[in-house]
This record gives sequence, structure tokens and C-alpha cells, in this order.
Amino acid sequence: MTENQNPDAVPPQPDLPVAARRISCKIGSTTYDVTIHFSKTSKENMNDKILRLVRNDLQRRQLE
Repeated sequence: MTENQNPDAVPPQPDLPVAARRISCKIGSTTYDVTIHFSKTSKENMNDKILRLVRNDLQRRQLE
């Protein structure tokens, strides 16, 4: 197992109906509709991806 693999991660479900892959969130008067999709060749799970995005954002902010 590589360090990016999480044994507790839920495997991607690309065969789910589109309605099951949609998230709707209202912030203020704006409603955000998001459709989730997964790459069949990805080696990152969702936790790894979110951590990478947060780390990249923190690094970018430190450079400002």
C-alpha cells in the first residue's frame, strides 16, 4: 500500500445515477449545484485530494 492509499476510503462509484452524485448547497442567496465525478485512473482518494488542495492553498497564501 502506498502512503496515499487509505484502507478506509470508499471506492469511487462511477456507476451511480447522476442524481446520487449531485450536491446542492445554499450560501446566502446563492445556490451551488455540484456534480461529483471520479477518474477511473486516479490514485488519490477523496481525503488525499482535499488535503492536497488545502496544502496548495496554504502554500500559495504564504507566498502572497
